Amino acid sequence: MASEDLLEELPLELKLLVQLAIDDNRPTCILDSTQSQPTCLFQNAAFQQALAHIPSDALNQWLSTETSSTCSAKATPAGDFADREWIKKELGTSYVVIYCKHEFVPPRKGTEDNGLDNLVHDWIKFPDQVPTNNWIRYLMAYDWSQTDIGALCGSRMHNWPAALRATLQTYMHYPHPALIYWGADLIQIYNEPTTEMFGNKHPGALGNKSIDTWDQVVRDQTAGLIKTGWEQGQSVHVKETLFLLDREGFLEESYFEGFFLPIVGPDGHWAGCANLVNEVTSQVFRNNREDVSRNLLQRTVHAPDLSNIWLEFLGILDEEADDIAYTLLFMINKETTTPSGEKYFLYGSSGLKSNGPFEKSSAKLKGALEMAERDENVVCLQDESLPAELKIDMPELGTVASAFVFTIFDIKGSALGSVVIGVNPRRRADDYMKKFIYSLNEILLRAVTILDSPSDQRKILRTDDSFGYRINLAKLSRELNIATLKNEKSQETFTRMAEDAPIGMFLYKGDGTPLYLNDRFLELLGEKRDEYFEKAKTGYAWRDCIHPDDEEFSKEAWRSVAESHSVLNFQFRVKAGTKSSPTRARWLEVVCFPQRDANGVLVTFQGYLTDVTSKKLTEALTTERMNAAIETKRQAQNFIDMISHEMRNPLSSIIQLTESILTTSLDATPAASHENVIDAANTINICAFHMLQIINEVLDFSKLDSNLLVLAPERTRPREVVEKALKMFETELKSADIVTKVEQMSSDCAVADIMCDPSRLLQVIINLITNALKFTRSAETRRITLSYGNFFAPPSALDCGVEFVKPRKKDHDDPETATAMLAALDSDDGGDDVYLLFSVEDTGCGLTPEESQLLFQRFSQAPKTYKQYGGSGLGLFISRELVELQKGKIGLHSEAGVGSRFAFYIKAKRAVRASRSGSVASVGSTVSVKNLPHAMGGAFEEVKVLEKVDTVPQPKTLVHDMHVLIVEDNEINCKVMSKQLRKLGCEVNVAGNGLEALNFLSTTTHLSSTSDATPLNLILLDIEMPVMDGLTCIRRIRALEQSGEISGHIPVIAITANARNEQIATAIEAGMDSVVTKPFKIKDLVPQMEAVVDTWSGAG
Repeated sequence: MASEDLLEELPLELKLLVQLAIDDNRPTCILDSTQSQPTCLFQNAAFQQALAHIPSDALNQWLSTETSSTCSAKATPAGDFADREWIKKELGTSYVVIYCKHEFVPPRKGTEDNGLDNLVHDWIKFPDQVPTNNWIRYLMAYDWSQTDIGALCGSRMHNWPAALRATLQTYMHYPHPALIYWGADLIQIYNEPTTEMFGNKHPGALGNKSIDTWDQVVRDQTAGLIKTGWEQGQSVHVKETLFLLDREGFLEESYFEGFFLPIVGPDGHWAGCANLVNEVTSQVFRNNREDVSRNLLQRTVHAPDLSNIWLEFLGILDEEADDIAYTLLFMINKETTTPSGEKYFLYGSSGLKSNGPFEKSSAKLKGALEMAERDENVVCLQDESLPAELKIDMPELGTVASAFVFTIFDIKGSALGSVVIGVNPRRRADDYMKKFIYSLNEILLRAVTILDSPSDQRKILRTDDSFGYRINLAKLSRELNIATLKNEKSQETFTRMAEDAPIGMFLYKGDGTPLYLNDRFLELLGEKRDEYFEKAKTGYAWRDCIHPDDEEFSKEAWRSVAESHSVLNFQFRVKAGTKSSPTRARWLEVVCFPQRDANGVLVTFQGYLTDVTSKKLTEALTTERMNAAIETKRQAQNFIDMISHEMRNPLSSIIQLTESILTTSLDATPAASHENVIDAANTINICAFHMLQIINEVLDFSKLDSNLLVLAPERTRPREVVEKALKMFETELKSADIVTKVEQMSSDCAVADIMCDPSRLLQVIINLITNALKFTRSAETRRITLSYGNFFAPPSALDCGVEFVKPRKKDHDDPETATAMLAALDSDDGGDDVYLLFSVEDTGCGLTPEESQLLFQRFSQAPKTYKQYGGSGLGLFISRELVELQKGKIGLHSEAGVGSRFAFYIKAKRAVRASRSGSVASVGSTVSVKNLPHAMGGAFEEVKVLEKVDTVPQPKTLVHDMHVLIVEDNEINCKVMSKQLRKLGCEVNVAGNGLEALNFLSTTTHLSSTSDATPLNLILLDIEMPVMDGLTCIRRIRALEQSGEISGHIPVIAITANARNEQIATAIEAGMDSVVTKPFKIKDLVPQMEAVVDTWSGAG
């Protein structure tokens, strides 16, 4: 408590505050801030109790720190102390009140007394207790008042938000560049390693907005990455991202990779972002130079002549070399006297739009070319030494400020020409760049050396003495012969080039002893230098590096090196993997040059080793995809051929039978005429449904292939499904005189009612019966036996008497997808698992083992079945898919001349609960021909006289009372439908498209009130039509109804050949009341017409 004397001196308002705080349960104290050492005027009981355990020195230091720091009339955070969060507020100009937020900071004490709890790391709050480095002291002394962060958070660091202070504590000691963006303006605070990346932008960037440091493009790029990470709720990893950085006045291409880590504020919103950066510019440059060197070597070493070498050289540098802005290739005139008098003429260039400036070289450029030829070295031109015509302004890059010149020598040591390479203005002409130019020079020398001369291109590969002699004169002997390495200048040049070359280089004695290996060679083999040379003492050391599968090939290849007199090129694998895939074998390519003495003895062999793993993987993937595409195309072509064949057969029959009906003699007796017409009509009906079956098989196949087919389990009796299938084929079985038999297998599972999808089960059985009919129809003994049974365990192949087909790997094999497909089987309506087994056995012609292998495949049939029995080649494949979809298997056993037995089983559930309707619905009552896309002959209803049948309930509006508008662009379809509806008593009008339909509506009672207006009960509307399609038309009709221009609701049924579910859904969404898909029968259309009209007449 404060003394009474001090309280008496307080102003009245403070006395009132004290009276209020005395009994407050929030720890509170009032300090006098006018003195150098703040005096505590008041402490309430809650304050004394909460801080009783704190030593007085620590308490006084804390109070002194908070009182002397920036304070305002607004409540500001005072940080945490004694495991609590505190708030401070200035009262007038003389007093500061500090009180607790009532937010308890969790204790840091752990279960182990290891001393970690007492460690202090906060160098902002306790600068005297935490060891600091020069950068931390620099930040503590930095004048933040002149920065954006100072304006936003205050000029003293210990007043900054807790989240920002905690982030600084973490990343200011980070050994690599770390950059913190704070607030929506992306204010930058960074650690010491980042200053090298900022260059001369430091210290101006410290504490200020990024927009003032970098241009808008860089800022937007950074903000986009931060926003992406925040929206995804995770850090963002960027790889080899290009930034153009101004470093000491030089705009340089720089590549970075790193992470953007979000910083969350106390309110849960975005407060800032920590950016951990690693510059990979040198790595990106090295990878590009390695790729250029490898490709240049591979393509020039096989060039047939010099002109192709120059062409490849210019092309590769233009397309692939990021370091190079342009390339000029000057050739030396062979003539002693030329009209221009010029020694050099421009042979070719890359990277330039025009060669005009180089038609005549300046004295300075001539001097540079001659210097490179005289010194036989690479010359760097920059600043004053760079000729004016080489300072070319490159679009989007800037003006070239440096270039390299080197001379190309032939095998006789004579200069062929010189190369001028302009350096990318955004890259430095440093030592690494110069080494890259050396590498290009050496590769060109190698390519030129392989050729004897422009007129005799192959002699060098045949004449050993000439080859070795010319190599020495061309200075490539420093790679081929140890003797020339004793020359100090050549040795230094070779060593410098080889050690920095992005490809492996080697030089061996004829007996396999290594003379020289660069680091890249050993890296590609996955070997260490000391270990490799130690193994070389006992033989060829590289043999231990070869992949086991390539050991024999490698032995033969190296034997060819020892025996051959020519350049060899081959590829092999080594055990060492790549950095990205350490366990995957690495592919290497060798270009090897054997060196022999005058007697033909192998003295040395040298060459290059390059990594071609990515190239091999690309080739393998390309080949795999090409083969897959070819196979898919072949199968599709076969499928189209089969579909075409199967569609033409029934179409031909329909055309001929229609012609027969049309040419029926009117003089014939009525009975005979009627019988012939009915028979022809029945056959046309069969042909039409055969075509429909093929179309539906293709649709089912498409659904299965797209994983869109789903199951709908319901209470089912297996025997009724079998009997229903036979009933559908009753007519065809009788006509073919085929005996059928249904048997129930003996099993330990006496279950009558099963939960499964009866329509898909029936579809498989129908396909198998159809198959049996094909093979049995012409057999001497004609019998088909259907067997079924229930089992508690999956039946074996022995139980079924067949050999099961191995299940295919499909999308729905994924456990998550399979669970979704069979979820209905696991509902409350299902009990224990039950396996339903069905078999179809026939006495047909049977199949050979070779023919049996083709069954159940996509687009495949046994060869003779296609020619003799027809079919799309999808029926058994779809059956297999449906069975495997229901966690079952299918198979067959067949003997040629004896017969076949097909069997399958599916997984189902035992039905344990009665249906909600109180009765068990039979399978037969829910299956109709239109729902069975694979039904064939027996499912085709014959044409016969319709008998009057009582229907309950009777519709309010009968079809013969209707006024119907048919909107159909196909005149034949329109004519046939109109005729049939008029026979039923309808008043029918027709329109050829949607626009004509809208014009007709204006004459009906829905739009016209005149006495001659036409009644209209229903519109049958096609969808695909010219001028105006059906979907546009129905939308216009519904819009007119909504606006009140059309009175009431006009019922509309869509008549379409678009049978996919999404197409039907689109029609309903557009405003159709119902959809009927083609083909259909009028007797199936009439109930829908009556139902739709009844619905809206009742609503009206």
